[in-house]
Amino acid sequence: GDCYNREHVIPQSLFSSASPMVADIHFIRATDGKVNGMRSNYPFGTVGNTSFTSKNGSKLGTSVSAGYAGTVFEPIDAFKGDIARMILYFVTRYEDKLPNFTSGDMLGNTAFPGLQPWALNQYLTWNAMDPVSPEEIARNNASYTYQGNRNPFIDHPEYVTQIWGAPVVDNQAPTAATNLVANNPTS
Repeated sequence: GDCYNREHVIPQSLFSSASPMVADIHFIRATDGKVNGMRSNYPFGTVGNTSFTSKNGSKLGTSVSAGYAGTVFEPIDAFKGDIARMILYFVTRYEDKLPNFTSGDMLGNTAFPGLQPWALNQYLTWNAMDPVSPEEIARNNASYTYQGNRNPFIDHPEYVTQIWGAPVVDNQAPTAATNLVANNPTS
């Protein structure tokens, strides 16, 4: 409840607040000022140990996203696909500029696939688990009226798997360790 704030889903610091990215409506959302401040420049991911929880349930904390052990910000489930499609839009729209951006432990610094492997897999999973909503479609239509372009991953969510493939899901339970030897065990 601090104030409304303009959140860049891809932090401005990663692209030095340069145009046209800084004003691209397709990855800018209104958010609570306090929550946006807590999110800071952390990448989006799945939180294990939480250090902050917003009133709507978004979390900041240590990552349990496979392949990344840093601090991440996790939106509520109903918004995860939206975030994923905004990020996928960004790395597609600005792929020629990505090598010049800071990675933020999220961007891949290459035109394709555009994201760190852990981040790509996380956002593919979120895209699949949270399909395009009527609100996203309405916002995409309004964004087109305002800006003159669309987020193709809202109009055609199937493009995500056509371009990047399906998320890699590890459903195999870990196997028990064998041939372990304990040296000098104590109570």
